[in-house]
Amino acid sequence: MQPRFRPGEIVSIAGRPGEEAVVEEVGGPNEDGTGWLLVLRGRDGEPVQVSEDAVEPTGLGESQSGERVPLGAIPVEEELCDRIELRLFTGVTDGIEAASVAAAIERELVDLLGGAAVSTEAERHWSEPYNYELAVTVVPDGDASEALQIVAEAGGEGWLACRDDGWRCDLWWSATRDPDAMLIVPQVHAAEVVFLPWSSPARRTEDERPLVAVTADDDELDEAEDLDAEAGDEEA
Repeated sequence: MQPRFRPGEIVSIAGRPGEEAVVEEVGGPNEDGTGWLLVLRGRDGEPVQVSEDAVEPTGLGESQSGERVPLGAIPVEEELCDRIELRLFTGVTDGIEAASVAAAIERELVDLLGGAAVSTEAERHWSEPYNYELAVTVVPDGDASEALQIVAEAGGEGWLACRDDGWRCDLWWSATRDPDAMLIVPQVHAAEVVFLPWSSPARRTEDERPLVAVTADDDELDEAEDLDAEAGDEEA
């Protein structure tokens, strides 16, 4: 069950005639896994998260200039389909080398998964030594959960931790965990990997979690939390 609304769409609030909001993004499944949550921007500009069932379509969208236009005039940026998103931390500081590493990662992932659509965005960390971090989106040709297993196997014994809420599954990897482990290319020294099954909001049962099991001690869990902080520490 795909989300019924998309970013840029203007929706009306059910039960509140005349009150409208703009869909900023699909936030993920509701707690019961029976539908989707939307992040809306209302009149005051503040984001609020509501269930899809709490809004109704208007047939309109908001253009980049803020104008109300027919929904068909709003371009669809990307289709929400099952995917794996990777945040790869490198020690690379040269832009040309970073581009070369990004291209190598795309090739390796396609070969590793037996086919996939891969896009990569390189960002420099805002503080010295300004290492490049690569945001990689992977839409496998086959089953995305199987692709996650393949990526996990490729990381060897370098996995630090796993968090699985029954819908998304988050993994953290570090070369410090095992000096013999490598994830995709040797330039990657740490990584966050996220599995996002956008084809359905349903949650897996407890006995189906986690999708990927890893072992970690307290120190390794702390290191995984440090990766979280680093990933969110870029300049806007």
